[in-house]
Amino acid sequence: MTKKKITLADFAKSPALKAHSQRSKAVARALDETADTLPYTMTFTSFEFEDFLSQLTPKRFELLRLASKGTRSISDLATAAHRDQSAVSRDVAKLSKLGLVTVELVANEGHGQKKIVKPVATTISFNASIVAV
Repeated sequence: MTKKKITLADFAKSPALKAHSQRSKAVARALDETADTLPYTMTFTSFEFEDFLSQLTPKRFELLRLASKGTRSISDLATAAHRDQSAVSRDVAKLSKLGLVTVELVANEGHGQKKIVKPVATTISFNASIVAV
């Protein structure tokens, strides 16, 4: 019995896997070229990092976690988080400003538009170096 090899062509069959593959290739190329910064990453100074952490409150982190479970509108997030829709809207705006989510306007069935919240990344990791002066 022979095992089938997985190739990049297999990733092209799924839009999500294709996008992931393209991001991975971009990061690998940057590593090969010993780039100063990697694509799809954010680098902070210590002051910016402290500000970032202070703005990523538990309620905002919960919204980020809920948004990562699929396509959700602000109204859906408010319902899932048991919070007021206007408060969720303000927190989503803050998450967008931090670069953690994108907000897309789509047609709402029946009338108007609704805002769909999508996380920018599936993982947030921190790596800190403390240098003695």
